[in-house]
Amino acid sequence: MSHNKKITLLRNLLKKEDCNYYLLPRTDKFLNEFISEEDERVKWLTGFSGSFAFVIISLKYNAVFTDGRYISQIKEEVDQKNFKIFNINDKDPILWLKKKIKAKEKILIDSWLFTSNNLNYIKRVMQKKKCKILLSKEIFIDKIWKRKNKINNKIFIREEKYSGVSFKNKIKDVKKILKKKKINNFFFTSPESISWLLNIRSNRIKYTPVALSFLLLNLNDKSYFFEKKDVNLEKYLGSDFCIFDINDLKEVLINFSITNKEIYLDPKKTAYFIEDFFKTIGVNVKYSRDPCINLKAIKNPIEIKGSKNSHIRDGVSVCKFLFWLDEEIKKNKKVTELTTSKKLFDYRKKNKLFRGLSFQTISGFGPNGSIVHYRVSKKTNKTLKKNNLYLFDSGAQYLDGTTDITRTISIGDNPTNEQKDIFTRVLKGNIGLNNYNFSERTTGKVLDKIARKYLQKKKYDYPHGTGHGIGNYLSVHEDPISISKKSKTKFKKGMILTNEPGFYKINEYGIRIENVLLVIKQNKFLGFEVLTFVPIDTKLIDGKLLNIQEKIWINTYHTKVFDKINKFLNKKEVKWLKEKTLPI
Repeated sequence: MSHNKKITLLRNLLKKEDCNYYLLPRTDKFLNEFISEEDERVKWLTGFSGSFAFVIISLKYNAVFTDGRYISQIKEEVDQKNFKIFNINDKDPILWLKKKIKAKEKILIDSWLFTSNNLNYIKRVMQKKKCKILLSKEIFIDKIWKRKNKINNKIFIREEKYSGVSFKNKIKDVKKILKKKKINNFFFTSPESISWLLNIRSNRIKYTPVALSFLLLNLNDKSYFFEKKDVNLEKYLGSDFCIFDINDLKEVLINFSITNKEIYLDPKKTAYFIEDFFKTIGVNVKYSRDPCINLKAIKNPIEIKGSKNSHIRDGVSVCKFLFWLDEEIKKNKKVTELTTSKKLFDYRKKNKLFRGLSFQTISGFGPNGSIVHYRVSKKTNKTLKKNNLYLFDSGAQYLDGTTDITRTISIGDNPTNEQKDIFTRVLKGNIGLNNYNFSERTTGKVLDKIARKYLQKKKYDYPHGTGHGIGNYLSVHEDPISISKKSKTKFKKGMILTNEPGFYKINEYGIRIENVLLVIKQNKFLGFEVLTFVPIDTKLIDGKLLNIQEKIWINTYHTKVFDKINKFLNKKEVKWLKEKTLPI
């Protein structure tokens, strides 16, 4: 079915409901960033495959909003005759709609895909327009979309030797927090929080091993877990839990309401449908932040050890891949973005504890490297040729940790002076952030300025954040940690995050250098320890732009890379790594 046909069907449905606008964010009923194929509604409707989008369908025109990471990509994937495209950083979709909408027109939104915070914001903005907001109790677009069959998902238990703390002890910690706030019942809707709390994982979402579930934690009685009935899970969770099929959610909550008249939930994490349902069955809804968010952000000693080990294994795979790539290029063999992506996966999957990739590999040569979150396909696949740059951003899920790394390498020996200049400025930003000592009061937006500093001296910048939190065999993007222009994150010892400044010259090349960092204590201050061990391409460094401290950092880093990785390589690979980590 063409996108035109899909839009026509959706508009016909809107007319039947006597509505003028339909709002569709790219998410699922759990408000996840990473979603399963069965929830890819935006992709089905528009053709856009990125991980962030907000769509507005009207009876006359349509718009799709995304962020800076995806602007180049969305223009390639979405027919601009059907959709106006906007960068959400420049234009708020609800404020844009306010200018378009006429008095008394009607907006339809899915109560499963918006939080009460979202809904209240829309109501506030539209108040003066006197327009009506209608809530659909089922996802409206599903009336015309034949969703893909669900995969046969499995829930499995993550052993304590990897999690570091038993689920019973985690629950004790959470209950202490709730008790202090005089909360008896808390409804968790974040699969990341629930998976972390119960030490469970699942294969339902391709790159993110969360169990798509809800949890009603009761301090004085049995707690309710909603996903699917599972004998092994019943034995594991024990008599303090009742396990229900997620399809029985409404029925179980009605029974809960007979003896319980109060529930707490996180208004930033909970679909409005759930909040509204509690209210309709006579349960008083109160707000409190999900207590797992901050707890899981600070890794325990076992998680930190696992993360360090997984990054060494991952570093070995990436180094083997880079050696292979160097040899193929020297022999003038045909190498494409698809073959490099597959080869890197093949090296990784040989690793102990490997459980899959943490996101779809970004493998971009030349112009494709300038697309921040480029996804290679047969249609876009380029051959790697000498005298341009190759950018790959990839990561893996291991039982003991999650990885994410980006390297930019020069194919051939003749990068341009411009490429060397910009690469070195990106590198200086990366080093500057890595070496920065700061207090617990310092916010992410302060750190962000350090990473952009040397690019901005030439009026360059990059259209994405500098860093994001990383889970421990969980999501590769973990709340609440971020380093960006608007970040209010305050950091604590034990947090793990990325450091990834970049530069993108549209239709020519892209540059990004990404390492994973651990927040550590340094005297009275905080600092960073690098967990990623893969050489940085010294062919792309302009030594004249580096000061002594920066040269010392690179040489020290490369010494560590060699020391950590060489023992796992064969003789040819060791020789290659020695050359790649020589002092500059």
